Amino acid sequence: MQANNLTSACSCGLSKSMSESKIWATLHPFYEGGEVLGRKVANRSFLQALLRKDPYSAYHFFLDVPQQRDRLEDSLRAEFPEIHRRGGFLFGLRRDLPQALASCDYHCFHLSDCFVLYTALAQARNRYSRSIFPITAPTHSLSYSQYGADFLHHLWAGTSRRDVVAATSSAGEQVVLSMYDRLRQGYQLNAEQFRQPQVRIVPLGVEPEDMPAPHERERLGAAMRQKLGIAPGETVFLVFARISYLSKMDLLPILRAFKRAEFMGLAPRSYRFLLAGWQGEDETFGEEMQKFAANLGINFSLAVRPDDEERKALYACADIFLSPSDNLQETFGLTMLEAAAAGLPVIASDFDGYKDLVLHGETGFLIPTIGPENTDDTNLRSAFAPAAEYHLRLAQQCVVDVPKMAESIARLAAEPELRRTMGECGRQRAVADYSWSRVIDYYVALWDELAAAGLEPGEEERLRAAVHPAFPAYMDVFGGYFTDRLGALEQDGRMVKWSATGEAVYRGRDFPVIYQLIDDAVCLDDLKRLLFKARNPVSLSELAGDAACTAPHHDKDFLLLWALKHDLLEVIS
Repeated sequence: MQANNLTSACSCGLSKSMSESKIWATLHPFYEGGEVLGRKVANRSFLQALLRKDPYSAYHFFLDVPQQRDRLEDSLRAEFPEIHRRGGFLFGLRRDLPQALASCDYHCFHLSDCFVLYTALAQARNRYSRSIFPITAPTHSLSYSQYGADFLHHLWAGTSRRDVVAATSSAGEQVVLSMYDRLRQGYQLNAEQFRQPQVRIVPLGVEPEDMPAPHERERLGAAMRQKLGIAPGETVFLVFARISYLSKMDLLPILRAFKRAEFMGLAPRSYRFLLAGWQGEDETFGEEMQKFAANLGINFSLAVRPDDEERKALYACADIFLSPSDNLQETFGLTMLEAAAAGLPVIASDFDGYKDLVLHGETGFLIPTIGPENTDDTNLRSAFAPAAEYHLRLAQQCVVDVPKMAESIARLAAEPELRRTMGECGRQRAVADYSWSRVIDYYVALWDELAAAGLEPGEEERLRAAVHPAFPAYMDVFGGYFTDRLGALEQDGRMVKWSATGEAVYRGRDFPVIYQLIDDAVCLDDLKRLLFKARNPVSLSELAGDAACTAPHHDKDFLLLWALKHDLLEVIS
């Protein structure tokens, strides 16, 4: 998207017939490649669900580099051809953002992560946008030590009452609010001067159609059982997760719980522990678990890196879903929803977002957990240790009650009717409250509410004037690098005129080299007007005033200094 075509692009992208045209925008692609992680799955699913519902007239994406922009454009053109045909997509680069904010009226911006570019976008909005539109973004993992600095970025005078961090669970909401409180106390920041975004709970979702429907389960499940060598009568306990004790959960307590359950009536060899999920090429934890299970006489199957169809069949072949998560990186629990949508009862730790997703005694069982009173040593280590190390230290102090887990395993294994009842209840709840379609409804209502919310008296003036202290004011900080500053030369009454090269450029006998990343700031027509003004000696201050008018959305002296740098203008006194 060329910057000089941006205004027309904003206009022609609003052809959808609506009572009021609304543009949704973002700085993130939502589509990411590489290792399969819950965050990536959730972000992609969110965008697909939004575009399937298509509640807005246009969708604008401002991305980092042309390759990222082009990949996303190719993907969305293929997946959502109707939106593309009506001109409902606009794909630009982030350097186009200032002009876009000044040219278009945005209903909202939504980011895929509350830490990445959240405050930077608010700064740009406050300076360039014609209106103070809402900015929203969800939480994902919240436990990395560097996130304290990211949360601190949220506390500043440029935060609007229309800005929201969408916590995906009640546990996540508590973490975010606790972090804001701790930062305020530690840095002695008053709430009036250092404002925080609102925190609202908006969950992630599941696409029920991606999970096996009741009429599909028998067919898909039987085929997968045969593939894995699972006998028809075995009760299958599925763990579907990142196969890593470092980043998801310690699976060894599950083996202990199975052996305890055998003393409670679970017949040996009558059940199967099925472990499935992503595992790196050089990782071996799944295979190690297989050996541990064999030593304990537990039937065990491993399914590494299943594709979407295999994933669906794995849920179909299971009877019970297990997820005793113990890692603070977990905030929501997307596999809980997938299991519920597949009609499985769930045994999960009473931990993080699982507390919201599992209704104890109705859709499954929550297993009590015990955490430490304090983690002072690990707190200090987290400042310099690798993230995997301090997360493991924290997880190994999280106790998931093994005897209680064993009781739940034994009971659900022995009561098929209870499994069926809980599974049906869980599926109904997942479809009614957590389908992606429903989650998009939550967001659309939130964006409408925030956009309609009146600003406080004086709030817009405060926002327009706010400068975030964490972003460098380069000339305040680096001004000492230079011999002179332009302002000082202007005050001294210095004069400037075009050089021989400048005159040649003006007359079309020479052509300046304008680097691609600044081509929006150096327009040849503007440059020629500036050179003509300096055909005779003119004061720097007068010329600087003219140059400032020719380059909106850029540093006011950019064009003048660029012309001096490239010997198109010269200081003569």
